Amino acid sequence: MKKQMDFGGFARELVRGAGASVLEMACFIIPIMLFIEILRDLNILPRVAALMDPLFRWFRMSKDAYLPLVAGIFFGLAFGAGVIIQAVRDGNVNRRDLYIVNTFLVICHSIVDDTILFISIGANGFLILVPRILLAFLVCLAVARLYRLIRRPQIPESRGERL
Repeated sequence: MKKQMDFGGFARELVRGAGASVLEMACFIIPIMLFIEILRDLNILPRVAALMDPLFRWFRMSKDAYLPLVAGIFFGLAFGAGVIIQAVRDGNVNRRDLYIVNTFLVICHSIVDDTILFISIGANGFLILVPRILLAFLVCLAVARLYRLIRRPQIPESRGERL
């Protein structure tokens, strides 16, 4: 006689396991989101951007591009995109700097909550964080150098340009 699969038991186990995982992730994500809101309210991001000047100076970006980059690195693409769009609308970030910021954020965004989330499910935080940062830094360093070498005449480099 053939055994039949207990689909009811399978569904119960699936829901129980998924619910436990969601609850475990929420225990980490909710405090992180509260922390991000506190940092936003206390206007800490500009101070962090100023502290990161020695690192970002390697890219030869304007200091106006630091804040969108820091926002994306620490808080992810959704909040970082809002800061980037506002900086572009204000005319504070030129195309070259915008390209470098976006390249960096494609590789390395949301390092705080991503790292904590992966640690919560058993990953090695060092192996999640350090390679992303190093790769983003090295790729952006190369992009910054190459961008200056192949400077295209149709892309203006002036401040306050309209994108």
